[in-house]
Amino acid sequence: MPAPFLESERLWYRCPEPADAPEITGYLLDPRVRRNLAIGRFPFSEAGEAKWIEAQAKPPLFDGATDITLCVGIRGETRILGGTGLHKINWLHRHAQWGVYIGRPDQWGKGYGREVARAMLRYAFATLNLNRVMLRVNADNTGGIKAYEAAGFVREGVLRQAMFVDGRYVDNLVMAVLREQWRDTQ
Repeated sequence: MPAPFLESERLWYRCPEPADAPEITGYLLDPRVRRNLAIGRFPFSEAGEAKWIEAQAKPPLFDGATDITLCVGIRGETRILGGTGLHKINWLHRHAQWGVYIGRPDQWGKGYGREVARAMLRYAFATLNLNRVMLRVNADNTGGIKAYEAAGFVREGVLRQAMFVDGRYVDNLVMAVLREQWRDTQ
């Protein structure tokens, strides 16, 4: 396994590698995993994921990209647990959107989402010098909301019926953390 880029208490974080495409594809094809992903309404293929992984290989400041994407795994294991990323980074206004998925349902409810959130906020504020990190979450994703609030995210608003999930429209909550709020929790 390549050396991790970041580590937290129980997890490692590294860039996705071409060899990860089959595992990531498997996670994204699981309806339980993709249910809460904005991109989860479309099929995934290993070839498509391999192309996506290749596109993630360039550091944002060198090619004008605005995403930093990482695979996440449990320390001591080589298997991927899920993925996370800072997206639509605005280097002028110092903000980004954050996303995460835990691709192994047998690992849900163990606090990994909260741990990933805290690690990515530390990276966003202490390394990238961002000022605001926001996310959107389906209002019925109670486990995710609980993890995000525990990591310091605050509810800012509701996008009514913003997602079509399992045959019905679901509200999206907009949540964010500001650097000054994050600093107060450190």
